Amino acid sequence: MAVPDPTQVAPWYLRNINQALELDEVTGNVFVRTGLATGGNIVITGNVTIPGEIDTHITAIGSLGNITTPYMPIGGNVIVSSGNIIAVVSGTVAVSSIAANVTVVDGGGSITVDGNVNATITGGNVATTIGGTNLDAFGRLRVSNPVTLFDSQNRYIDGDQFSSITATGGNVVYVANESSFNLNVSTASGSSVIRQSKTVQGYQPGKSLLIMNTFAMATLKANCRQRVGYFTADNGIYFEAVGTQLNLVIRSSTTGSIVEERIPQASWNGNTLLSGTVLDPTLTQIFWCDVEWLGVGNVRTGFVINGEFIVCHTFQHANQPGNTTVYMTTATLNPRYEITNTGATSGASTMKQICSTVISEGGYTPSTKIGYVSNNTVPTRISSANTVTALCSIRLNPAYPDAVVVPAQLDLLLIDVRYGQFQLIENATFTTSFSNVAGSVVQTAVHSNVITDGTVVYSGLTSSRDEVEIGDDVKKRIQLWRTAAGTTSTLTLAVAYTAANADLLWKMGWEELSN
Repeated sequence: MAVPDPTQVAPWYLRNINQALELDEVTGNVFVRTGLATGGNIVITGNVTIPGEIDTHITAIGSLGNITTPYMPIGGNVIVSSGNIIAVVSGTVAVSSIAANVTVVDGGGSITVDGNVNATITGGNVATTIGGTNLDAFGRLRVSNPVTLFDSQNRYIDGDQFSSITATGGNVVYVANESSFNLNVSTASGSSVIRQSKTVQGYQPGKSLLIMNTFAMATLKANCRQRVGYFTADNGIYFEAVGTQLNLVIRSSTTGSIVEERIPQASWNGNTLLSGTVLDPTLTQIFWCDVEWLGVGNVRTGFVINGEFIVCHTFQHANQPGNTTVYMTTATLNPRYEITNTGATSGASTMKQICSTVISEGGYTPSTKIGYVSNNTVPTRISSANTVTALCSIRLNPAYPDAVVVPAQLDLLLIDVRYGQFQLIENATFTTSFSNVAGSVVQTAVHSNVITDGTVVYSGLTSSRDEVEIGDDVKKRIQLWRTAAGTTSTLTLAVAYTAANADLLWKMGWEELSN
C-alpha cells in the first residue's frame, strides 16, 4: 500500500496522526512509526512500565510473546522528561562512562561498591570501617604523635651506634655511598657477623612499639643463615632465611633457656607473599613489626612494599590455649642483624645492613626511677690547674644488660670562685673499681683519676655554682649501653679549672627508664 503524501492530508492534526502511524499492508494492522530504523529518538513524557523481563536479550514484553530480535540497539539518547525508570536487573549493568553527575538516593538502603569511588558528598552521612595496619597494636587509629626512640641512618660516617661480633673471617665494611654496611662472611663453616645496636630501646606498657629494619640479604644458599629484626641473644622478634627457607620467629628466655617459635612462610596466617607480590629477601626490603607487649599481647610482623604495611603473620598470645606466662622476658630490646655459616657454603656471602628505627606510637612518658652518686658534704680537691680530673663514673650493672639508663643531672658547687669546664666522658680509663647500688641497675665508682682518653659526649663551662639539667634530646644520645658481647659502657663526670686547689661539692644523677 502506498504511503500517502502528508502534504495532501488536511486538516493539520490529521496530518500529524498520519505521520505518527504506519499501516502493515499484509496484516492490515496500524502501528506507531518509532523512527528507530532511521536513528531517531524516542521521547517519552510519562512513565513506561514493562511487566516482563529484561535480560541480556529482550525475551518478552507483556503478553505479546517473544521478540525475535537478539537485542534492542539504541544509538541515540533515551530522554525521560518526567516520571521514573524502574529496573529490576538480575545480571550485571556495565556503564562505560558518565560525562555528567549522577545523583543516587538510596531510600535508606545501602550501596556496595567493589572498586574505587571518587565522590564529593554534599549531604548525609558516610559510615566507614577502618582496620588492618591503619590501627596500631592496640587497635587505635594511627594518628597520634610517634616518638622516635632510636634511628640509624649511617650517612657520611659510621655513627658507631652498633657493635659487632665477627668470627672465622667475617667482617663489616661501611659503604658511605650507600649509607649502609656490608656484613661479609667467607665460605668457611662458622664464619659469622652479628651487628646489634649498643643502646637498648625502652618499651612503655600500653604503647605500641613499631620497629622497622631495612636490608638486602645475600643470595640464599645451603648452610647460610641470615636474620634481621628486633632481638638479642635471649629474646625478640626477627625474620630469618635458613638456606632458602623463610621464617618469622619469636625468641624467648622465659623458661630460663632459649625457646623459639618458628613459623615457615607457607604457614604464615596473613599474606604469605608466595603469589601476587612475591617476597625476594635478596632485594632491598623493609621488615616491620609492632609489639603489643604487656607480657601477653599480639606481635604483628611483615614487610612494607610499595608504601603498604603488609601483615604476614600475627603471633597471638592473650587468651590462647596453654599460655600461662609471658611470651618473652622483655620488649626492651635492640635492632639486630646476623649472617652465619652453619656449614661450609658454595661461595662467600654479603648481607647489607641499611637503616633501623624504633618508634613508640602514641607518645613516650615513662615513669622513671632516680639515682645519684655524690661526695656528700666532704669537698673534693682538684689539685692541678687545667687538668681533666674524674669525680665519678657510672655504668650498667652487668647483671642487667637490657636496662635503660640515662644521665639526668649534674650539680657542681665550689667553696670559692673558680672557672673551668665539666665533661661527661665515655669509656675513659681509670683504675677504681665499681660497686653495686642497692635497688638499682647501675654501678658507681668515686675517684679522682686524671683522664687522658675516652670520648667526650657532653660538656659545658662552669663557675662557682652550677646545676645542669640534661635535656631529653641529649639523654638519648648519651644513654648507657653495652655491646652485643655484653661489655658495658662507662660514663665519667670530670672537671678542669684554671687555678689549682679547687675545692668542690658535686653530684651526678641518672634516670632508670626500664623499671
